[in-house]
Amino acid sequence: MEKILPALLLFISNLVFSQSLEGDWQGNLEFQGMSLPTIFHIEKIDDAYKATMDSPNQNAYGIPIDEVTFENNTLTLTQKAAQLKYEATLVDETHLEGTFNQRGFSIPLNLEKITAEENETSAAKPNRPQTPKAPFPYLEEEVTFYNPKAKINLAGTLSIPEGKGKFPAVILISGSGPQNRNEELFNHQPFKVLADHLTRNGIAVLRYDDRGTAASEGDFAKATTYDFIDDAKAAVEFLKNRKEINKQKIGAIGHSEGGFIAPALTKKTELDFIVLMAAPGLQGSTLLNLQRQKQEELMGINPMMTLQRMQVYQEVYDVVLDTSLSKEETKNKTKQVFEKHWGNLISEDQLNQVVEQHNTEWMKTFIRLDPKTYLEQVNCEVLALNGEKDSQVPAKENLAAIKESVEKSGEEITIIAYPKLNHLFQTAATGSVSEYKDIEETLHPQVLEDIINWIKAETK
Repeated sequence: MEKILPALLLFISNLVFSQSLEGDWQGNLEFQGMSLPTIFHIEKIDDAYKATMDSPNQNAYGIPIDEVTFENNTLTLTQKAAQLKYEATLVDETHLEGTFNQRGFSIPLNLEKITAEENETSAAKPNRPQTPKAPFPYLEEEVTFYNPKAKINLAGTLSIPEGKGKFPAVILISGSGPQNRNEELFNHQPFKVLADHLTRNGIAVLRYDDRGTAASEGDFAKATTYDFIDDAKAAVEFLKNRKEINKQKIGAIGHSEGGFIAPALTKKTELDFIVLMAAPGLQGSTLLNLQRQKQEELMGINPMMTLQRMQVYQEVYDVVLDTSLSKEETKNKTKQVFEKHWGNLISEDQLNQVVEQHNTEWMKTFIRLDPKTYLEQVNCEVLALNGEKDSQVPAKENLAAIKESVEKSGEEITIIAYPKLNHLFQTAATGSVSEYKDIEETLHPQVLEDIINWIKAETK
């Protein structure tokens, strides 16, 4: 799943206020019922300003952005990789009023200067009791491995059980958006929790930073799902060359978008098993509209308004699905659709943003993806899990599609649906994205037990 607020390192120049921007600034980004604290730390160095932006709930800090300007009391921050733009007016020495734009969404974000003590309180980390803490009864090794197709090195952590012998192993494949090796979100580290439990139970685990994220090389912004398939293939090949690993007992666990990648790997390399966690079973265009329907229902939006928006987006998806069109033709036609329906409702800047969102290579690829292409050709046994309160990859529709597709392959599949769990496999009240940050549980213990028991049975 994609982080809404990546951390940014901001270089601010051309400011006309002598001291007014220096200090700590805080606001809350309100999105789908969530309130994400956002903090800017600004200092003056020589004749320019330098700043950092924190999103404490996501443990996101210090990532550079591309362009920063300050003209006529208007601060503009642009980050191309995240398709992010923040524009704010300096009202006085303690207030910035502005708008946060990302991937077609426009949200008010006002900032207020705070004291150092207030900043320390705001940055306090939420309680995450499941996060593993050293010392560990196993070996953790920082590793790098090479993707020859992309010509990049990917960085990760290999955890190896105690004892001698060749161990079964898995790679962990993250969901959409730039994810580090722990798939960190709102201070939850689900892949670290999962890796800890697996390794304690005799299963080696390789988890790695997405390309262009944390310690991994590459350009995340230009990558598509197919590029991430190649990265995962490189991870499997790395494991096959480790003397501690049983080459005949290597599998993959994919979450969300990673659950599309895992089945695709079975065509790229030999795997003994795959585990699909909240994986898509429906074509990308269908899934996106189903996700929109489920989430807007939770938000209390009028169903007729939701239906109207779904119809608009379906028109856009139909354009993107027409692969006979050139890139320019696709972009022009998607703009025509949005102009026809929303041209008098949103600004030109907002219109251009939503058009750009649907014309990134990743988005066009995702809209066109059909998981059955790979699910019908898997050559190993499959475990598919989902929470029935999942509003991002709804369980009923996607698990049914996965089951139908895998059965066509002739391989065995085990399906488990958890009545009270959300997309992150947390115990949830509604399944809304807004709950993620407030839930202390990172991964439900039953999910961990089910995965471990199933893999043990597959690798004995």
